Amino acid sequence: MIHNFYLLKKSGECVIHRKYGSLETDENLVSGFLSAMFSFGRNISGRNIESVLLDDKKFVYVCSDEVIFAAYTDRDDMIKNKLDELSELFLKEYGNLENWDGDRDKFVEFLPKLDAIFGAAGKEAPENIVNDIFQKIQTGKGSINDSMDELLNYFKDKVKKVNQ
Repeated sequence: MIHNFYLLKKSGECVIHRKYGSLETDENLVSGFLSAMFSFGRNISGRNIESVLLDDKKFVYVCSDEVIFAAYTDRDDMIKNKLDELSELFLKEYGNLENWDGDRDKFVEFLPKLDAIFGAAGKEAPENIVNDIFQKIQTGKGSINDSMDELLNYFKDKVKKVNQ
């Protein structure tokens, strides 16, 4: 079973995190770990890491020039072909994200395609939107009132999409 999907830039910046199972993970911690493991593998062997095995789980990687596609799955799952398919589809639609401005909302339309490939309905990590809002307030890029309006609009849009 796939538990989590991560799409990140090689710099470690998480672009998409999608939760499929009941396992809770900190997306920023995992993104940093995956990026560091990728860099470590490249430096040691000159090749890309394809998987990291844990006791009963694993991380499986597929990499492009600037983007890493990773899934956290049960150890016996065969997921690489699905990641290859996702990689091809995403890169065709969005490219290598060289000029990505950090706006994750650009990829909302990709989520149903992601779910279809994995054969399950994923859940957006709700902390993503909250973390983005706190970051805007802390850096002075937005006010609390503007951020609360943004949060309410985000949830209104999500409810509309569910009801359609």
